[in-house]
Amino acid sequence: MTELYFLLVTLHVVLFAYWLGGDWGVYVCSKYIARPDLSMAERKRFLDALMMIDILPRTGIVLLPVIGLQMALLRGTVTLPSWVGSASLVVGAAWLAVIWTAYARRGTPFGARMTSIDIGWRAVLIVVLLAAGGWSLANGGPFQEPWVAMKLIVYAVLLVVGLYLRLAIRIWIEGFRRLATEGPSDAINALFIQGRERARWAAYVFWSLVVLTGYLGIRQPFF
Repeated sequence: MTELYFLLVTLHVVLFAYWLGGDWGVYVCSKYIARPDLSMAERKRFLDALMMIDILPRTGIVLLPVIGLQMALLRGTVTLPSWVGSASLVVGAAWLAVIWTAYARRGTPFGARMTSIDIGWRAVLIVVLLAAGGWSLANGGPFQEPWVAMKLIVYAVLLVVGLYLRLAIRIWIEGFRRLATEGPSDAINALFIQGRERARWAAYVFWSLVVLTGYLGIRQPFF
């Protein structure tokens, strides 16, 4: 069990690194998508790069709580039925299939349906994490370590900010549609700039929360 636990810890750290690093790549690509001096073809190339980079953070978002739960179960610091660990692996695998299918079929109605499912599952996970974290802090369980309960709450907030970031840049869909039909203009460029400006400050909050989750995992306060 000890060897398996540290293998999971290693995977947890690697996913965390890819998540934070990948988000920086997404941020950089968004800068070029919003540049008014670039052609539509150039902007689309950066959009493709953004989507390709973003699939790794999205993968991490799914796997991190699943692996974290397995770690807590191995430590014996969570009071849950034994089947919960196995169920989380099945749900995690299904969720991974959804986000990778949405990526592979992006731009199609089927891909859009997969994206809707992904967003719906995130909403459910937000509620579950907030409830589990808040209840555990107040009652000492099912997650018996207070720092883990706090991480659940911070993670839920991260998911909320992530959903806002998606909403903030949805205006780019209209921007690309109008670029294709009308050609470049100041009004269309403003759509791209507006989307990035909305997302920029949320990205700073997002990164700060990611750092906080790392601190909680390493420092393990509240003892």
